[in-house]
Amino acid sequence: MRKLTFFFALLLVAAIGWGAFWFIGASTVEKALGNWLAERRAEGWVAQAASLETRGFPNRFDTTFEGLDLADPDTRVAWSTPVFQLLSLSYKPTHLIAVWPAEQHVATPFGSYTLDAESMRGSIIVAPSLALETQSSTIEATGATITAAAGWTATLDHAQLSMRQQPDAPMAHTYDLYLTLSQLDPGETFLAPLKGVVEIPPMIEEITITGSARFDKAWDVSAIDVARPQPRSLTIDSLTAHWGTLVLAGRGSLDIDVNGNPAGEIAFEATNWRDMIAIAEATGALTEDQARAVTRALSMVAQLSGDPSRLELSLNFTRGVTFLGPIPIGAAPKIRLP
Repeated sequence: MRKLTFFFALLLVAAIGWGAFWFIGASTVEKALGNWLAERRAEGWVAQAASLETRGFPNRFDTTFEGLDLADPDTRVAWSTPVFQLLSLSYKPTHLIAVWPAEQHVATPFGSYTLDAESMRGSIIVAPSLALETQSSTIEATGATITAAAGWTATLDHAQLSMRQQPDAPMAHTYDLYLTLSQLDPGETFLAPLKGVVEIPPMIEEITITGSARFDKAWDVSAIDVARPQPRSLTIDSLTAHWGTLVLAGRGSLDIDVNGNPAGEIAFEATNWRDMIAIAEATGALTEDQARAVTRALSMVAQLSGDPSRLELSLNFTRGVTFLGPIPIGAAPKIRLP
């Protein structure tokens, strides 16, 4: 009887202790997030939530923001959503699950967008430190529609972006990257100029990229409230894209300077490359003169390969200029995160 009484007493003490742990943890989470919003407002941000609450007793910390609005005046990036959740197990708080709502709004210096998705979730594992340095993350979306204020709409069936820190990499802040998009419909605004130019289905079947990137600092909480880490090198181990009879494969590496200028080479294998150039011209990526010059030069290269529909070529970036093989085709793109 005494043993049984002792057992129940021990169980009661454990339950009280766990309950105290949960309530202290939940209060700490809410306070930290509330303080973060207040600190951003003090810096001139728009940073407000209609409500902020943590539930999930006894084994979870499920924090829900309602009416969340964030806007960084320095980068001019803003995000608003009616609801956003951060979920974690109370005994494993460094593994977070992020859940986005069906609709959210994003504004950038390049335009404003509305994102609708049947499902959008993320899994994030962070280091147990105040900086919350990201060790790995995966974000997935299904049934997504992107509507731009500029008037175009695009849809996709599935998207996944994964990033994993390389702790033993020769250079710090290096991450493995994986991106895949499937059944991407670029929308009528993009497709309309292609009618009568090329015969392609409306859906891009798949785009997949695997590789790695080195950044100038770690991906941690400062990536939100201070500045985004900027890429300093990019390695593409494999790039594949399938759009009807158009097939593109590539690999290469780039160094990126502090101004976002790339230097390096990406080698491609292109099937039905003439249609790709026609698409580039129809959408304005190449001028008529550029398209004519590129086609003329690459036709000779393709003839030498024995298969005029298939071409091996490279994009070279140097001194701010993009070269397709030996042909300059325009300014090199700036590779910077807003």
